[in-house]
Amino acid sequence: MRVQSLLRFGQSVFFLLIFLLSVPAQAFDFSAVDVNGKPHTLANERGNFVVINIWATWCPPCRKELPELAAFAKAHEKDHIKVWGLSVDTDQSEGELALFAAAHQIGYPIFKVTPRSLAPFGNIPGIPTTFLINPQGELVARHVGAITQAQLQAMIQNNQ
Repeated sequence: MRVQSLLRFGQSVFFLLIFLLSVPAQAFDFSAVDVNGKPHTLANERGNFVVINIWATWCPPCRKELPELAAFAKAHEKDHIKVWGLSVDTDQSEGELALFAAAHQIGYPIFKVTPRSLAPFGNIPGIPTTFLINPQGELVARHVGAITQAQLQAMIQNNQ
């Protein structure tokens, strides 16, 4: 009797997994206005990979990776790859963040965000944290800690 119960349980788990794997992934949605006043939505980026980096000006590993992210964004301007920076700075105004971005030659959009606006990303164990959204709008990868251009390229290649 116990063996039959285990078999039925195993079959139930198997069919549940088959069902869950057959449900299509839903597009991830996020929209915000950058520090220069320009609105952006992930829905408008369909067809592009979008690298979303969560960071702060006071975070040493975040500052260390900024040149890597800026160079990556510049190198891939025409490759259907976008980079967005979501700043969790609470003591910086949008104007101050815009000046910081200009001083550090950050050519990609920077957004000042609140913890509440990051809820769609789920648990963020620390900063910097980088997410990858695929061309279908699905959140497909996450990297915690400073990231390099090579790691970004690998993230994209692993999700093509």
